[in-house]
Amino acid sequence: MSTLTVRRTASASAKAAAPQPDPDVTVQGPARIHAALDRVSHPVRINPLLLGGGILAWVGFALVVLFMPNESSQSLRDLQAIDAMRTPIAIAGLLVAVAWAGIWALSASDSRLGRWAHGHATHGAAWLLGLALWALFWEYSTAKTAALAPPYFQSPQAVLNAIWTDHGLLAESLGNSLLLLVVGFVVGLVAGLVTGVTIGWFQQANYWVHPILIFLGPVPSLAWVPLVFVLAPSAYSGAVFMIALSVWFPITVLTRAGVLSVPRSYFDVAQTLGAKGAFLVARISLPAALPSIFTGAFMALGASFVSLTVAENFGVNSGLGWYLNWKKGWGDYAGVYAGIVVLVVVCGVLLTLLFRSRNWVLRWEKELTRW
Repeated sequence: MSTLTVRRTASASAKAAAPQPDPDVTVQGPARIHAALDRVSHPVRINPLLLGGGILAWVGFALVVLFMPNESSQSLRDLQAIDAMRTPIAIAGLLVAVAWAGIWALSASDSRLGRWAHGHATHGAAWLLGLALWALFWEYSTAKTAALAPPYFQSPQAVLNAIWTDHGLLAESLGNSLLLLVVGFVVGLVAGLVTGVTIGWFQQANYWVHPILIFLGPVPSLAWVPLVFVLAPSAYSGAVFMIALSVWFPITVLTRAGVLSVPRSYFDVAQTLGAKGAFLVARISLPAALPSIFTGAFMALGASFVSLTVAENFGVNSGLGWYLNWKKGWGDYAGVYAGIVVLVVVCGVLLTLLFRSRNWVLRWEKELTRW
């Protein structure tokens, strides 16, 4: 037997004797690491201290509202509002506590409803406790001690009383604001998509329009108020233009960026198969640019709310912005806070709908979306 043969035999024997990596462990290693990181960032266990503390805090809030005496130095109007809404506020606090106690009890079940309750009890416990502590502070510092002196600071009962008293006017103002917002947002969205695709697709259009976009786009909509309401045929059309202008800029910039970021290989493959210009824009550029477009829509929605409240203060005799300005003029700060509460709820609902739409439309890149 030759020396070379002996060396090969020894090498083969050593390889056979050496421990071989388990293919299952190799494959499952990244999965286990991902699961461990997910457990750290998204805890799966219910924190009984947070959840129980939140439930007890809401019960304590209801007891404070019901049994702790109010500060007598407040105005008669404020005291009447506090007394009128004392019971509804306390009942609301108790209902929150009972509802979360029920969710905690359901979380022990292995059913689909139990898994839903477990998820909400896990991720919502900190918010439950935080909101209860904020409600206690708000109630104690306004209605019970007047440490935050009225009229600039109002109690929860006064704000709820203002919402109940003006619910008809608030509902009408909300409807008018939503109509104005939708019209302006749609106009700005369509204009932004057309402009963004045009300057992103055609080099000549990008050469002429992009510099103008950089200089005029960031100008706040408030700066255009004197010019818009002089040139616009009506106050309503001027308000629509202001909202559309605030939406047009972020949609245009992000659509252009999305179109320009599409890899050239996508177009090469499509053109090899016979695709033409319209198909390349509608079926390749726009779908690939959708993540950027939704980012622009998120930015545009926030800017549109600012423009809405500004526009409704100049000649538009309806809407939430008009309501806030009207209440401020009369010094009715409870009504001002009531309008702000409605506006906050509407903003939250619309942003939630936008996020849900984004998640559905971009479900093909679910793991890549981080905002």
